[in-house]
Amino acid sequence: MKTLNIFILVLCCLIAACSHAPDPIRYGQDACTHCKMTIMDKRFAAELITAKGKVFKFDAAECMAGFLKENPAIAEDVKSVFLVNDFSRPGQFADARKSFFLRDSSLSSPMGGNLAAFLSLPAAEAAKKDKSAEVYDWSMLLSKNK
Repeated sequence: MKTLNIFILVLCCLIAACSHAPDPIRYGQDACTHCKMTIMDKRFAAELITAKGKVFKFDAAECMAGFLKENPAIAEDVKSVFLVNDFSRPGQFADARKSFFLRDSSLSSPMGGNLAAFLSLPAAEAAKKDKSAEVYDWSMLLSKNK
């Protein structure tokens, strides 16, 4: 019986270690994996969960894109999970692959990329304030960072 309990405990630990659930960002405490700045703004933060369940936190989508440029194997792994905060609903993660990204001079993202994520194309288009603003999908954002 004792052996069975130990086996179940080890199995639970292994399952928990391979989780693909987001790890809540502790704003004002967690540091950005890429630039090392403290993550402060819920409107711009992002998170990456690798296929092995390792979590990387970022203060902005541009930092996550920069990290992926340096780590192309993670970027190309279909099992990686990329999460961004919806600018319209700060603190709520959305799938970056399904999101749209607005680069607009009126946005003051933490690293100066003036980049914010939105759940829909109409929401991103509606948030444009600068005539030169551009909207990208995930693949376009990553290709611009290459």
